[in-house]
Amino acid sequence: MKKSIGLFILFLLVMGLIGTGVIDAETTELKMTIYGSKNDIAIYEERIVLAEEMYPDIDVELIYIPGEYAQKVKTMIAGGQAPDIIMLGEDVHAYSSKGQIIRLDEYIKEYNVDLQERFADSVVAQYSYRGGLYAMPDRSGAMIVYYNKDMFDKAGVDYPDKDWTWDDLVEAGQKLTIREGDEVVQWGFAAGDWWPWWLSFIYQNGGEILNENDQPVVNTPEVIEALQFYNDLVYKYRIAPSLEDFANIGDPGPDPLFAQGKVAFQITGFWNVGSLKNVPELNWDIAPLWGNKKNATVSFGSGLGITKDSKNQEAAFRILEFLTSFEGQLPIVENRQDVPANLELQASDEFVNADWAAGRDINMDVFKESADIILTPPLHPQWNEIMKIFGDNLSEVFMNKRSVEDAVKEIQSRLEFTLF
Repeated sequence: MKKSIGLFILFLLVMGLIGTGVIDAETTELKMTIYGSKNDIAIYEERIVLAEEMYPDIDVELIYIPGEYAQKVKTMIAGGQAPDIIMLGEDVHAYSSKGQIIRLDEYIKEYNVDLQERFADSVVAQYSYRGGLYAMPDRSGAMIVYYNKDMFDKAGVDYPDKDWTWDDLVEAGQKLTIREGDEVVQWGFAAGDWWPWWLSFIYQNGGEILNENDQPVVNTPEVIEALQFYNDLVYKYRIAPSLEDFANIGDPGPDPLFAQGKVAFQITGFWNVGSLKNVPELNWDIAPLWGNKKNATVSFGSGLGITKDSKNQEAAFRILEFLTSFEGQLPIVENRQDVPANLELQASDEFVNADWAAGRDINMDVFKESADIILTPPLHPQWNEIMKIFGDNLSEVFMNKRSVEDAVKEIQSRLEFTLF
């Protein structure tokens, strides 16, 4: 019997069937969950094909979860159907703190991955918890400044750059805000109540919301001053629309207002590059975010982690290592999807000189320049609860119905109760 089996395997080898994908007894099958748009799915599929070409002994099944991603992944894990690889965002430490995803440090060492060479330190820190890295950074675009060059030129205002201070922000915003009677026909600046905006200002002023021991440190002069200044842009300096102003014009948000030529400059992410390709008449460019005591900005992206229950963790890491390499992330750039986390690719001609804006020459070096000012948000395991506490209290501040000092005091108290 054994002799017959041996002859059969020899026959397959001679015929060239083993190792060709026709018959492969050594194939390792992995499952990987992702979220995003239909375009995102297609790009992940393209990248997985490249990974499988690199590792023909590994087969990766993509599982797309369009809604309630975190809840469905947690249900899969609880039900003993955990995927091998999971795409992660701000909730990464809801998994790492519970031991549901593994520390990657041993594999990183085994495969000689130079994290400092491959990724910005601040981005690595986002996916690190208690001394260990739990996800390989995959996509990572800093929040940057978009500005209308024609408006700046007409007002005689220098374009924004990394050396701008809060004083420069106010001065430019005042010169660029145009009123006809009581009506504002052009806003200098626009933001809102989304956490990346106000959190950037807090860190620019030397503040933070949790310290290195995960203790809340919100009720400090630095945080109060930053939030007050941020709110003053609307109610004191009057260079930015209020939440009520947004509501009165149908809540379009800063991105559409900028695209409509009603805002001179704003803070937003990489995604707006693609959106503005559809507005060829708008003369715009991008710049790094400013600072006060220091420069700081938020990065948006995703990471890739490996579940504790995966029975093929080493194979899963091989896929992660490839997907976060130059070659593995190149389709992100070629398909104009996002900013790759890989620093070599960010600095490459493929990224910097790509036609991102339908023939418009824009400063894509900004993303590389912003890498060293990306703040590390405290992605605590209870991140969602923390953000709800901030939202509940800052909403009245941003409607000018509550003092910053009172809101910050309440936030500090509620965080202490929630986290300890």
